[in-house]
Amino acid sequence: MSTKLDRITELAKEEPKRQFFSIAHLITPEALYAAFRSLRKEASAGVDGVTHEEYQQDAERKVQTLHQRLREGKYQAQPLRRVYIPKENGKQRPISIPALEDKIVQKAMVEVLNAIYEQDFLDCSYGFRPGRGQHQALDEVKRVICTRSTGWILELDITAYFDSIVREQLMEMIEKRVSDSSVLRLIRKWIQVGVIDQGQFLVSDKGTGQGQTISPLLANIYLHHVLDAWFEEVVKPRLRGEAHEIRFADDAILCFHYREDAEKVKNVLSKRFAKYGLTLHPEKTRLLEFGRYAEERAKRQGKKKPGTFDFLGLTHICARSRRGKFTVHVRTMPKRLRRSLTAVAK
Repeated sequence: MSTKLDRITELAKEEPKRQFFSIAHLITPEALYAAFRSLRKEASAGVDGVTHEEYQQDAERKVQTLHQRLREGKYQAQPLRRVYIPKENGKQRPISIPALEDKIVQKAMVEVLNAIYEQDFLDCSYGFRPGRGQHQALDEVKRVICTRSTGWILELDITAYFDSIVREQLMEMIEKRVSDSSVLRLIRKWIQVGVIDQGQFLVSDKGTGQGQTISPLLANIYLHHVLDAWFEEVVKPRLRGEAHEIRFADDAILCFHYREDAEKVKNVLSKRFAKYGLTLHPEKTRLLEFGRYAEERAKRQGKKKPGTFDFLGLTHICARSRRGKFTVHVRTMPKRLRRSLTAVAK
């Protein structure tokens, strides 16, 4: 499996426009069993009620049976189980939990698709990618602001991102790289499967079902085309100064040298996103001056300090080191801090 994935990685890197028409055979019993072993043992059960511990009993035989159903076209994705978790603003975020065998197949599929898409994704993207995470994203934010010509930050906030993805446009993006009908059929099953919410079966014509094992990858593919590649290939060559993007899933900031560049991008971004069914939150998407010269400009304007911005749960603040050198300090966002303190008090 590893050798075959390595070969796919090589081909994807060598030919950025290559379509892969035969990759479903890589979902072997061994790949499915490895996927099962990698799942979180304490994760909540889906509508099937099957836990990791229960499936562990005679798991190899169950995986063989699952593989047989996949080969014969008899595999059916089960509806997602909808649960709600509290958000910082007091509202609730819907999470969709797949059945255990759906998690297994999706996990194995992610391993195969990562071999292709990791060659396409850009360095600005950090969320849900092998060997990348929040710490690297936060380090990059500090590097770009402290060492590059950054004077303006554009915070992006996409309203209900996972639930707003236009499925047909997502599938068109995937088909640029994957033409294997078996794989495409599986992805369509997962994104169209519907949810059980408080005993009711609900279906929608948009979204990928946040909480599914494959959803983060699909979300990255979508924003790679909608934002990352567009910003890198179309926008940046037309700007006067430097510009950088740092993105973790649907949490992103754009950094600019010049205000005019930042405002130009801000003005076209809503139209760009609307073309793909996405909406930028009008209050949380904002432009602010930030960087090594923001502090002195704030003083000239009669302000005590320049503005701050939030990224990955942290508030970023213009500051000075003990030696008086410009730096960026971070602190936990007030809402998240209050939530953590409340949890501890309980």
